[in-house]
Amino acid sequence: MATPRFYFASLCAAAAAFLFPGNSSAAEPVDGKFPPPLPPEGKWESLLAGSLEARWTGMSMSIKSPLLSVQPDAGQPGGIVLRIGRGPTGLIRSLKAYENYILEYEWRHLTEAPSAGGGPGTSGNSGLIIAHSAYPKPGGPYPNEGHEIQVCNLGNGSWYTSHGDTFTMPGSTSVGIPDPRFGVSHDCGHRSMPIKFNGSATGEWNRIRITSVDGVIQNEVNGQLASSLYRASPRKGYISFESEGAPVEFRRMRLQELAPDPDLAAKHIAPLLPEEMAADYLTAREVVALPEGDFIAMADLGSSLPLAALVEGLGLPERAVTGRVQVSVRGGQVSASENGKEMVAAQALPAGARGKWHLEKGSFGHALLLAPVKR
Repeated sequence: MATPRFYFASLCAAAAAFLFPGNSSAAEPVDGKFPPPLPPEGKWESLLAGSLEARWTGMSMSIKSPLLSVQPDAGQPGGIVLRIGRGPTGLIRSLKAYENYILEYEWRHLTEAPSAGGGPGTSGNSGLIIAHSAYPKPGGPYPNEGHEIQVCNLGNGSWYTSHGDTFTMPGSTSVGIPDPRFGVSHDCGHRSMPIKFNGSATGEWNRIRITSVDGVIQNEVNGQLASSLYRASPRKGYISFESEGAPVEFRRMRLQELAPDPDLAAKHIAPLLPEEMAADYLTAREVVALPEGDFIAMADLGSSLPLAALVEGLGLPERAVTGRVQVSVRGGQVSASENGKEMVAAQALPAGARGKWHLEKGSFGHALLLAPVKR
């Protein structure tokens, strides 16, 4: 397998001729535009096959949300088509975190944009967010880091297009430099925009290839390089689907991992869970029985409560807490944090402890209960 560094060197003419001798046009870039390099031979992982829950879980919406539905992909045995309906903005994330990879998938919009006669309320605005953590920010559906590969049919404006924008998440801790070969805007994220539109018509499938290696993110739309970021950070994290606008469908998603950076700095890694963990996104304000074994309970508390009243039965103190409260049980020990700061160091669980989470006692924003995935 080609290493990521040599793979991306194929964007330069000499390296392209060396690495891909069968792709004669790769040696002749014209006007700063490069034909897409061929991916190296490697193992592909299908991300939309079998059940959705096999590889995806809740983040700022439930994996069981009525906005999400799947049906068999008639053209791919075992494959599924994921439909995301119109509704409140929310994300579902991958169970696994990824660093360097090639990601290929197809998507299509099901309603026309207003600028093309679709009428009010029909516009689609979805996408993929990559390299982010497992939690949404308090008060909003998005994580505090990441880069978006936009899936949009809002038309074209001075700071966005509907044909393959790539950008860092606005208001996040992420950074990235838009590739100057394409359109550039900083009105909503550090945004790279295509200057040539190759998107398919509404109702037709688009073929996408995302290559993310060592801080360089390339977005190819229907075989043409559309946008790119470099010096992007974070470089390792989860991938998520976004539900935001009108109905959109995804299918035939596969990912090929490339060699990781052996010297990847901690600043380039989004905050990750200790292992693959599935999340229940909870909206009912009721008493929740906490599971046996390891878990993480996280809630954004809008008012002050004693920690022992919020999470009963785990031997936690009466100290009042507010904001983002997280209780972790791992290896027979329990710990707690408030707004990202440790407030209870890891201590032994009481003998025979079975906890309860009292979500009925206060006002809450996001509430998630995460447990390790059993393969």
